[in-house]
Amino acid sequence: MTLRRSTWWFGLVVVVSALLTLLYLSSNVSTSLTQEDVAAFRSMGLKPLAQSLTHEEQVKLVRRVQRMVFERSPLDKGIAEGQAREPADLLRLGHGLCFDRSRALDKALSYLGFQTRHVFLLYRQGKSFSRALFSRRQWSHAVTEVRLGSGWVLVDSLTPWVAVTKEGLLVDADHVWSRSSEFESIPEYLVRPWWAIRGLYSRGGGFYHAFLELPEVNYADFFSWVLDLP
Repeated sequence: MTLRRSTWWFGLVVVVSALLTLLYLSSNVSTSLTQEDVAAFRSMGLKPLAQSLTHEEQVKLVRRVQRMVFERSPLDKGIAEGQAREPADLLRLGHGLCFDRSRALDKALSYLGFQTRHVFLLYRQGKSFSRALFSRRQWSHAVTEVRLGSGWVLVDSLTPWVAVTKEGLLVDADHVWSRSSEFESIPEYLVRPWWAIRGLYSRGGGFYHAFLELPEVNYADFFSWVLDLP
């Protein structure tokens, strides 16, 4: 009887492990640079940093990369679901939406040597987190955070705006909307309250690799965010 019970539990562990592995392989969004990414950024004239930069130089470089991505992919109809949306795909199409352009910004800044992470902004609209997360028509936005010498800063994917205050301080995605008065100017859509979910690319799937109807997540960034929650 003990042997049967042990065999049953072992089989259950194997099945659950296999399902979790399949889920990971089907829904994890890799942030690793590919050869096609590198070729795309070289075609834009970008080169990895050869030397350390000052704070001001880092901010200036981030703004320049943001402008370059926007110039090569003006805001317009995005890449359709079920199709690859890596930087080279965006450059070939020549236009995109926030989630297309933020992916290019994530990888372009990573190529230059910065630490980056994708951020899914889930607007609150007076709802609880769980209700907002599962509401089909809930407002959302995709942005990038890049780590500079003095901290993380939000880099927008719709307008050429970076979260640097009038005093030159960097503001991460958690605090932009609550510190809006500290900026010289700020897009109206970045003043509304939200939750900033790191590592979440899509709630409904259809954007990356297997194109399944599952949430698409970079699990390393996502669980790092979850474990850091107050």
